Amino acid sequence: MRLLRLAVESQRWDLAAHTLVLATARFLSGAPVGPNEQGGKRNAGKRRGEKRSAGKTKA
Repeated sequence: MRLLRLAVESQRWDLAAHTLVLATARFLSGAPVGPNEQGGKRNAGKRRGEKRSAGKTKA
């Protein structure tokens, strides 16, 4: 919740309130809330195709 921390540090209470409401709504709907949860970063760590190392051959 970097946005919430930034909002509180800059004393933007309207932005802090909106951030809390959005996070609560996403949590209650079952949608992923943070980047470490399933779906938070869609393509992180995925490769498009199988990659073989140079030393291995297909038998």
